[in-house]
Amino acid sequence: VINTTTQNNYNYPSPSYSTIMVNIPSTCLASAIFFTIASSMIESVESSSLLRRQLCEQRYEEKTAVFKRFDNGWYWGKIVNFDSKSCKYMILYEDNYAFEYEDGDELDEMIAEAVNPEQLVPLDTMVYNLYEDGWWQGYVESYDPEERLYTVRYNGDGETEEYVEGDEEFYEILDNAVPPQIYPLGVSAYKEFGEGWSLGWITEYNEEDNTYEVTFEVDDHSEEYPADDPELEEIIDAVYTVGMVNEQAEMEDEVSEDESAN
Repeated sequence: VINTTTQNNYNYPSPSYSTIMVNIPSTCLASAIFFTIASSMIESVESSSLLRRQLCEQRYEEKTAVFKRFDNGWYWGKIVNFDSKSCKYMILYEDNYAFEYEDGDELDEMIAEAVNPEQLVPLDTMVYNLYEDGWWQGYVESYDPEERLYTVRYNGDGETEEYVEGDEEFYEILDNAVPPQIYPLGVSAYKEFGEGWSLGWITEYNEEDNTYEVTFEVDDHSEEYPADDPELEEIIDAVYTVGMVNEQAEMEDEVSEDESAN
């Protein structure tokens, strides 16, 4: 019988798989993995930078108009420079402030607003403007989308004023009539009592219960009105209807008396 088992003539231990494999220290293995990943990342960044430089083309020409809203209102601007290295546009606004913007969605929206602007303030929105002779109530009568121009007509005398979108004064007169306090302190009211019509003013606003206090000239009389009380709106509107009619009548009487005296 032939023994086919391999004999070790030198009595050395038979090699095993574990003894013939190269035993690489874990720190070296980690370093190798790290450098492999790092090299891959560097190649990726270099490729991305190259691609970005290749794709960094100026899509918008200088003097292209933009329209952007800031905390204090809307402002017109225009592109004044393009940096091909950073892919950024320099925009100069109408108030002489300049900012840089990357070529992206925000810039696209700003240009779209200038090309096809939307009406931001609805027609018939109420406003209040303070003049030398007191508060005057008005409303947004019309809007010109090409010029981004709002026309406000004031009650009583019917005079109009135009405001460009983004005008700080325009937002001020809008804010003066923003709920819950839609009537500023000092707004005039006109009410008929037993002895005739009396002029009054809003002298106090209570935010907790949303009420107004109106003080009239007659006997320094004060009355309280909830904000949604129709009578409050009536006595304020009366300033521009009954009140101005009465004033006009009084002026005509004075003229008649002067003519009679002469």
